[in-house]
Amino acid sequence: MLFELVGVLGAFVLYKAVRLAAQDQFDQAFKNASDVVHIERRLGIFNEVSLQRVVVHNPELARLANRYYESAHLPATSFCLVWLYLRAPAGYIETRRALVITSALAMLIHVAYPLAPPRMLPNLGFIDTGNTFGPATYGTKGFFDSVANQIAAMPSLHFGWAILVAVAVVRYSRFRLRWLVVLHPVLTLLVIVVTANHYWLDGIVAGLLVALAFGVLALVRRPERGSDRRVIDLT
Repeated sequence: MLFELVGVLGAFVLYKAVRLAAQDQFDQAFKNASDVVHIERRLGIFNEVSLQRVVVHNPELARLANRYYESAHLPATSFCLVWLYLRAPAGYIETRRALVITSALAMLIHVAYPLAPPRMLPNLGFIDTGNTFGPATYGTKGFFDSVANQIAAMPSLHFGWAILVAVAVVRYSRFRLRWLVVLHPVLTLLVIVVTANHYWLDGIVAGLLVALAFGVLALVRRPERGSDRRVIDLT
């Protein structure tokens, strides 16, 4: 168990290190942000500012959203992996692999496509709810200020990992109310948008990466199953 935790932690540290290495491309990040806003407008989904006003006019709701964004991401994922390791080893392996693939692909996008989050675009009406209402996640007083690349909005791993947690619980838990776990990615998606940490497109891309990760794992398993059948036939 200790070896597994060290491995996952090492992968997370490597991921953070690569993200930090690409954190100085601010000019390109703001250009890409302009492109993302343009794409969302063309798609008719650029309504993050309007949605954010709901929490801006309710400070307690804004603080609750900030706390969820700051506190639910890593604990939920970590608890899910530990639970899988202890109760569903096959599910642990599957989820861990999907998480690694998703995070690796996200890391490549973060490096290749730096993106300023909505909270850095006050000219469009966005408000940094963390700095305004607290608790602050980024910025000079932010909890993750020293370990975060603030121009790595695309894709949102908060949302991607939340999907992975929900899929794992639904697939490997026997708890009757396990489908309630779907609320985690739903709430996460709403929170990342209303706190102006991500665009809708960041969530969409994260979902596509998770689907791609499971697709890759399915393709890898297929030859293995075929190989197993051939061995059985020969005997």
